[in-house]
Amino acid sequence: MKKLFPFIIILTLVVFVSCDSNKTYYEQFNNDKPLASRVLDLNKSLEDIRKEEKGTLIKEDVSLLKFVYEIGKSDTYIISYLFDEKGCYEIGIDGYFEFEKDAVKVVEGIQTEMNKSKYGVGTDDNYLNRWKNEDKSISIELDYKDTARGLFLVTIFANE
Repeated sequence: MKKLFPFIIILTLVVFVSCDSNKTYYEQFNNDKPLASRVLDLNKSLEDIRKEEKGTLIKEDVSLLKFVYEIGKSDTYIISYLFDEKGCYEIGIDGYFEFEKDAVKVVEGIQTEMNKSKYGVGTDDNYLNRWKNEDKSISIELDYKDTARGLFLVTIFANE
């Protein structure tokens, strides 16, 4: 029985890792934090974002935090937070993927998520989706013109 225990542990780890890697890029992206939830980070302080964010911190100064997330086997996306005296006023998400299909899946997932959210169906103009809340104080933009190169950009910002 003692010899069987390490084997069971290793087998469990292999199953866990392989199941996680079977998730689509969008599922991995969404599992880190859904886009609609990131909107709630607007107006938070730099200290609050630093404590809550799960990515790897790659840059920090008095008005900027940047975190990188690994996705898939060799791809990444970066979350950038910009701050002023009132707190976070802009959140940027830059996806850098090797394959177009992976970027397209994330973009399609974001579009579906946002269209089903309280922001409703956004506008779509020349590879740029836009969503705004009812009082137009928050805007979300998804730029997907470069998905053929594996790139997409999301910007969440507080309108003045």
